[in-house]
Amino acid sequence: MKNKKLRLWSLSLSVFTLLFVGCQDDELTNDNVAGLKSSTLQAKIESDVPYMEATNTVLGKNKQNPYTVQNMITAWQYLEKMGVKPNSSTNVRTTHYYVKFKPKDSDEYENLHSDSTLVFSDIPIESTILVNGDYYHDASLPDSVPTYQYSAVKADYVFQKSIEYEILDELYIPEEDAAFNYTKGGKDDCFVDKLLNQAYIQTGNNEDLIDSGDCIASTASRRFTPGGRIRIFDTRLQQWIGMEGVRVQARRWFTVLSAFTDFNGNFRMSRSVSKVCNYSIWFAQTRFSVRHNIVNTTFWVNGPKLSGDWNYDLNNSYQRFAGHVFRSAFRYHYKDIGGLQRPLRWAAGPFFTRRRTVYVAIDGVGNSSGTNWVVVPIIKVWRYFDINSEFLSDEIFSTTAHETGHTSHVIKMNTVLQYWQVSPQLQESWATAIEWYITNIEYRERGIFNYGREDYFPTAPPGRPNSYAYQYWTKKSSEKYTSIYIDIVDKINQLNVYYPDRGTGLVDDQVSGYTLPGIETEMLKHIYGLSSLAEILKQNKPSGVTDSQIDLLISHF
Repeated sequence: MKNKKLRLWSLSLSVFTLLFVGCQDDELTNDNVAGLKSSTLQAKIESDVPYMEATNTVLGKNKQNPYTVQNMITAWQYLEKMGVKPNSSTNVRTTHYYVKFKPKDSDEYENLHSDSTLVFSDIPIESTILVNGDYYHDASLPDSVPTYQYSAVKADYVFQKSIEYEILDELYIPEEDAAFNYTKGGKDDCFVDKLLNQAYIQTGNNEDLIDSGDCIASTASRRFTPGGRIRIFDTRLQQWIGMEGVRVQARRWFTVLSAFTDFNGNFRMSRSVSKVCNYSIWFAQTRFSVRHNIVNTTFWVNGPKLSGDWNYDLNNSYQRFAGHVFRSAFRYHYKDIGGLQRPLRWAAGPFFTRRRTVYVAIDGVGNSSGTNWVVVPIIKVWRYFDINSEFLSDEIFSTTAHETGHTSHVIKMNTVLQYWQVSPQLQESWATAIEWYITNIEYRERGIFNYGREDYFPTAPPGRPNSYAYQYWTKKSSEKYTSIYIDIVDKINQLNVYYPDRGTGLVDDQVSGYTLPGIETEMLKHIYGLSSLAEILKQNKPSGVTDSQIDLLISHF
């Protein structure tokens, strides 16, 4: 558990504009398409759906599904009457099922999402959105149950028997029909575009129309490869940085492309789509996910419908807070952590796999800034110190690393029962050193070269342990969250050194030469209290360190 660190930060609300409403026609002709060009086909379709922080997404009227087998049969027959036929020998059939999955708890939700062949949506695919919120939960379900999950599965998909589901529609998705080779620019691209257009027209989905014309233009000119840039504002750096590692989706009904953002926040899909697609950001990776609360599903941001790149900034809102939790988790699970243990835990299920860590980014005030459930891989991080005080970006990052450090500690102790035998002082002091170590790596890479050092104390300084390398620690400040592991590995003796606005160092630290990765790998599993810590340190002394120096350091704690 991480105690609070007081920082003031002002809040702001983002206000957007009104809802876009498209027009409808009955059937596809070249004249119809030409008449729609100025309003839907040539222009970008921006999302004018308002965003309201800390609210449930509000859904509007459902659109009619154009991909049902019956609708596609009708569209195909219409094209045949018009003399339009494919070159390939294929036909309308059930290629996919539109499925509503009904996970009854978080375990079933995680098992469902462990299937990398499926792409899920929290809201029905045919829904329209009136108000974008920070989450969506079906009103018919109790708060204790995850919301329904919607997906298109292949016709030969083998369902998990343990998870309830309902088949909503039989689908024919021509973009996924191997006979057309549509995603790779096949010879029937023009036919597929016309088939889709007629299906859209019949169901009133004119905003999805493809400008196929007479197919004189090349395939490339009728399609584009979705991409863009996602950034997040860092209050410590006072600048925009790339939102690395999030998954961006580009959806056209049941066809979904995905790409992960790079260090600069840039992304580009590996395939193209036919003009307009609906963008969204998903705060999840294979090893972890970020949620709004324990029973809610993965946090996501609904983006606009565009026929070009999407550039989006996570600024002063819950989105930014959740983004910094994600940044820290992504660093710990995937990036350079200086040789430390990755926080990957095993869990039993339909098959024995590594269990994804769930980070619950809580939009509220807690008794602490974070907590780790330890028994199960659930970590909570709070956004506010009090009702008017939001933690700064590096503090959110640091707290998330602190709580994740407990998970790695459990792994090194082999079992939770062994971990519970470690004194609370050493549990929290180890996590304190870990957050200092990992947060230092992050912010030094980003240009604050003395971040977390003994001389680092900026305007609006971060809380412990990242100001003055926590060299000002005393028992009066905290008996549990100590600097002991930092003192073991640093090269500083803070005794009688004055740290402005924090006090004078009281610890006589003559010990150095150890490293946190070395302690974690070779010693941590044998350390339960101060006595065993001193014993293990003596057994693994670096050159120049004496037993008496170790005893002197330990005596201060």
